[in-house]
Formats: sequence, C-alpha cells, structure tokens
Amino acid sequence: MRKVTREDVAFGAYLAGLREGDIVLMHSALSSVGMVEGGADAIIDGLMDVIGQSGALAVSTLTHYYPKGPRYDKETTPTNVGIIAETLRKRPGAARSLNPTHSIAAIGDRAEELCADHEKCATVCGEGSPYTKLRDLGGKVALLGVDMNRNTTLHSLEDLEDCSYLETRPALRPTYMEGDPEEPIILEKFPPGHRDFLHFTQELRKIDALREAPIGNAMFKVIDAKEMFRLGREFIARDMMYFMCRNENCAYCTNARAKQGGAK
Repeated sequence: MRKVTREDVAFGAYLAGLREGDIVLMHSALSSVGMVEGGADAIIDGLMDVIGQSGALAVSTLTHYYPKGPRYDKETTPTNVGIIAETLRKRPGAARSLNPTHSIAAIGDRAEELCADHEKCATVCGEGSPYTKLRDLGGKVALLGVDMNRNTTLHSLEDLEDCSYLETRPALRPTYMEGDPEEPIILEKFPPGHRDFLHFTQELRKIDALREAPIGNAMFKVIDAKEMFRLGREFIARDMMYFMCRNENCAYCTNARAKQGGAK
C-alpha cells in the first residue's frame, strides 16, 4: 500500500477548500488515514503548506474531566483526543488556551489571537472562547477521518442557545489560577453526555457549507464556521433537543428529553 505523503495531505486539503491565510480548527484520527510517511508531523506540515504562516492551524486539546485531579497545566497536561493534536500541542512555539477541560492549541501567526483570554470566558465554549472566535474570524472547522460527532465547536451553539441539559460542575483549580489548589472552580454550561451531531452533516451539505476530499483512506471535511453557527442555532431555537439522540437505550439523551417535558 502506498504511503500518504505530505504533498498528498496538502492536495486533499486544497480540494476540500482550505486556502492560504485560513484559520482552521481540526479534529482528527491519524489511524483512519492509513500509512502516513512522517506520521502526525506530515499531516500538520501538509496542512500548513496550504494555510501558510499567515493563518492558524488549531486542534482541540481536550482534557479529561477530573474533579479530583490532576490539575490542568498548560505546558504539561496532555490532550486525550489523538496523536495529531498531541503532536501539534508539543510543537515549539505552539500557543495553547487556558481552560481546564476545553483548551485548544494552535500554530501560525493567528494562533495567539485564537487562544487568548479563554480563561476569562464565563463558560468553556461560549462567547469569547476560541470556538466562537473561529466564527468571528471567518474560520473553518476541519474533520480528518472523524465524523461530525467529534465536532467540539457544536457545543458553542448549545451554549449560545442556553440548552437546558448543560450542567454546572466543579473542577480542580488549574495551575494558572491563583488561590488554594484544593479549592474547586465552577464550570458553567458544561456540555457532558452523549450527542447526535451526525444528522447535522447533511444539513450543512444542503447549504454548501461543507466540502470534502480524500486524504489517504480518510475523508477530509471542511466546514464554514459562520454558516455552521447560523444554521445550527436556527435548528436549536426551533427544537432545543435537536442534538439529542433518539435512542431509547441512551440514558443521557432520554433523561434530557424527560427533563424538558418530552420535547420534540
């Protein structure tokens, strides 16, 4: 089987709609691509060959929700969402936002701008977070070898529409915050539980807000963030349970609907 090269990555990314100067937040699974010459670094380098230094390539560096530890540390806490994200996080000069559960890491000239002030946001994915900045900056969401259920930015839509199933949770105080390390902080509008984001894919295709092309064995999807926010909020405004699944065996989504009084 032929190995996927850095050039293959760049070609596929261009076909899917990435351009020089883009600001991109990517979710990925390296194993889905196949044999990649150069591994995770080749994926990152190939995408940067298209975006260029003037933009930014970001990844979610989500961390496990640990109410009892370890404490989140910007420099040392690893992400739990794959080798590509972890490789980018460790790159020299990479920026990383300050948030104990929903941080991002980014490279490129716009990286610091995208990551800045996350710790000042009232909620983990709400206004002022890197996820809403992506919308405001005309950015794009990219999915490499993963489906829409891995699109963390969709939690921002739930936050902005104040969905009833979002929770208030305590978390261990991260290292960047002053105060007693044993004193917890409170996370507002925390997005736990299961979702069914998959059916939203076809809606984005209908309005030409999603383009895709193959990279190795994987599909590379590129989504217009502004259009994604606009359309998704319209659906949630009509049905707050829009992103809840309808599987009666899913306790989380079933309970969310019950609390909402059997919403649609």
